[in-house]
Amino acid sequence: MSRIQWAFVWLLLIPFQALAQGNAAIYFVAPGGKARNPGTAGRPFATAQQARDAIRKARTKAPEQHYTVVFREGVYVMPTPFELNAADSGTAQFPVTYRAYNGEKVVFTGGTVLQTADFRPVADTNMLNRLLPEVRGKVLQIDLLQAGITDFGIMQQHGFGKIPEPAPLELFINGERQTLARYPNEGALKVGKVYDPGSVPRTGDFSDRGAEFGYEYDRPQRWFQAKDIWLHGRFSFGYNDDHLRVDHIDTTKKTIRTAQPHLYGVVSGIYVDSGKWSDMAGLSLRNYYVYNVPEEIDLPGEWYLDRASGKLYLYPPDSFLQARVEISMLEDPLVQLKETAHVNMENICFSTSRGMGIYLENAHHIGIRGCEFANLGTVAISAGQPLQHNKQGFSLDGSPLLDEWTSTDFHHISIQNCRIADTGTGGIILTGGDRRSLVPSMNTVSHCEFSGVDRRNHSYAAALKLFGVGIQADHCRFSDLRHMAISLRGNDHVIEHNLFERICTYADDMGAIYMGRDPASRGNIIRSNHFRDIVPADGESQVGAVFLDDGICATTVSGNFFERAGSTGDKELFGAVFIHGGHGNTVYHNVFLDCDMAIGNNYWPDDTWKAFLEKPIIRERLLEEVDITSRVYLDKYPDLNNWFTEFGPRLNKVAENYLINSNMAINGKYELFFNHLETPANTGRALKKIGYDENTIGPAPGN
Repeated sequence: MSRIQWAFVWLLLIPFQALAQGNAAIYFVAPGGKARNPGTAGRPFATAQQARDAIRKARTKAPEQHYTVVFREGVYVMPTPFELNAADSGTAQFPVTYRAYNGEKVVFTGGTVLQTADFRPVADTNMLNRLLPEVRGKVLQIDLLQAGITDFGIMQQHGFGKIPEPAPLELFINGERQTLARYPNEGALKVGKVYDPGSVPRTGDFSDRGAEFGYEYDRPQRWFQAKDIWLHGRFSFGYNDDHLRVDHIDTTKKTIRTAQPHLYGVVSGIYVDSGKWSDMAGLSLRNYYVYNVPEEIDLPGEWYLDRASGKLYLYPPDSFLQARVEISMLEDPLVQLKETAHVNMENICFSTSRGMGIYLENAHHIGIRGCEFANLGTVAISAGQPLQHNKQGFSLDGSPLLDEWTSTDFHHISIQNCRIADTGTGGIILTGGDRRSLVPSMNTVSHCEFSGVDRRNHSYAAALKLFGVGIQADHCRFSDLRHMAISLRGNDHVIEHNLFERICTYADDMGAIYMGRDPASRGNIIRSNHFRDIVPADGESQVGAVFLDDGICATTVSGNFFERAGSTGDKELFGAVFIHGGHGNTVYHNVFLDCDMAIGNNYWPDDTWKAFLEKPIIRERLLEEVDITSRVYLDKYPDLNNWFTEFGPRLNKVAENYLINSNMAINGKYELFFNHLETPANTGRALKKIGYDENTIGPAPGN
């Protein structure tokens, strides 16, 4: 037999692995692969599921091997999630890795491509008459039902007070999310005279009555055929947003009635009582815009879906025929890891889906590295919160439930060098460890970049929501967020060497890092970060870089550089660091440059503090979720001894900070000592004294 013939036979005898050397086995997946292929480099599988199943089979004979699945460049459409469970776990010595081939772009998508050639000029006379005259010859349509697409998702109330659900169908052109037809195109409208604020769930009124308020513009005259109009805005305070469906528009009376109530009841943005706190709080941000109105299509990229007929209408942008047009379809996570351990996901892009990128449940030793997350309806990664089919409700104090957990058992989760942008309701939700025993999770988020993670919900859509014990977030960059960047709850978290810039750009009563309403959340450290341009949209709003709200205690803020951070607002309370009611916090060895106020403090007198401790939700958080009277807590946090009986002076320590063109403190009671005034010329010297090094801030170059 010739050498060529022997080589051919040898190739046929190669085992299913593309590479099996020593204790390593590699399977290949490619867009052009086939299910019947063996998963070699030359004959790859077509899907991740096929490679997963091949590993399951191979491990019955060779469990002690490094198994790797390599994806070749291309787009992998996921009509259902890629699911891993306990059977797919690796071990500490032999982890399982799913990664992109070196330097190639691999995309997991929950979307469907629409062919631009299938878009046609609008011919229906009724729809043409609904469109503005100047766009009647420009708007195109496509029949989704004819294309076999029948699931459009659900448009529902969402925003602050609602646990996020998957987005309805969204439209993307060349990777950019397009705008549902809205009015106005830019800016917003003021809430007019309020005839009925609607029911107020926050105060216990669950009669589910929508609000009725006036409008002072003429545009609704054209909307008489629109059947599914929505409003998005801030209808009460400046720290919360809401999406409300329009039930009825009375063009004679010039009023709008909403189908759902707003959590706090709707408040006018024009006719206000200056002596009423609830009328004035967040007034400058109290406005809305109207969307899902085909009559308002007037800019390239604006679109509307008639859910009854299945026709999608679009004012196409330039070069549309050459564009990639996609709609989001998958509501489930693109990837799910349940009861899974020692698995890595590397250098994969997760995109164009109604739900999230990766969902974890009861998982440990998971590595997510070098991945990108974009154009997702909810978040990039969630540990324990599926954000689907949530049980909406209220806490013991009447505040809305913001989280629903299916599991909290996570440890050694490592998320590194990832980029997260243009998601709907946040970035990463992560918990772990044991708060009752204070065993740390050892979870980390490092060298990641976050921007624009609040495309659907404009408030409480944090880039990072951290719970549990002992999570470290370091060397990340957070930028261009309307509301908070990090929401913290739990114990002994460390936030260090991060860059925060242009955060809270459209918020009131908020901070770039926010903690609140849980005095058992202690031992957290915020150090060696750079906060830059943390300023509000206007002078009336109040924001800070670090906001310790509603009784937060025993937090350390040290070694940070606050540059143009914080605004005292119209109430003259906030600083770059703002403490509301809590004590035992330490603000030490920081530099404040060009800050209106370094420290703000709304001090609570004894009666307020005692009443706070007696609230049912606070008792629950102090004595049921954890037990601050336990030996574990008393040993770790000695100041908790006699906490319910001996109140003491309840001070916050502010020491050895450097102030440059910044005022020191406003209101409150402090231990103030050894704080220094410096000139701008000595900024570098002040930073050196606190041990701050700009080269250690944010993601490392090239990551």
